[in-house]
Amino acid sequence: MSVVAAKKYSDRLIFASDSIRVSGHLKETHRVTGDEQGKLFEVNDLVIGSVGLIMELSFMQIFARNHKPAAPTVEAVLDFIVEFYTWAKSKDDSFSKRNDYLIGIEGEIFRICDSYLVEKINEFAAIGAGEHFALTAMYLDKNPQEAVEITNELCVYCSPPINVITKQLNVND
Repeated sequence: MSVVAAKKYSDRLIFASDSIRVSGHLKETHRVTGDEQGKLFEVNDLVIGSVGLIMELSFMQIFARNHKPAAPTVEAVLDFIVEFYTWAKSKDDSFSKRNDYLIGIEGEIFRICDSYLVEKINEFAAIGAGEHFALTAMYLDKNPQEAVEITNELCVYCSPPINVITKQLNVND
């Protein structure tokens, strides 16, 4: 469930996510205000968006406070993810890898899915149940926030409010 969308521009990265919370088969709208970091947060010079289990995302929030990829490369992001999974398993032996991620670091966006598949994104990406709606919207030149707005209208597994993080890039003239 959920959606996280990201797009790389020449001067910034923009990430957007929905805020759906689900308990069993029920959507929990009474607890969602849009002020929560939820599925999208910024920490330690990283922007991290995730879909999947909140337990895994909570662990990622803790881990990323003092860990990050050594460089903005596929190999370094893969090392970071492997280290995260090892760390999380050491904290809770029932931990299992279930989430997908979009990570922004040093002007680059990386998509992590199926546990260890790391891809560098050159233009835009989306993850989650609303992925295809968001990708279509961005293909049609919508920004990530607009893409998530559209996805929230079309996908029953996505819901407002929308969270947006814009990371300005240092562009050398």
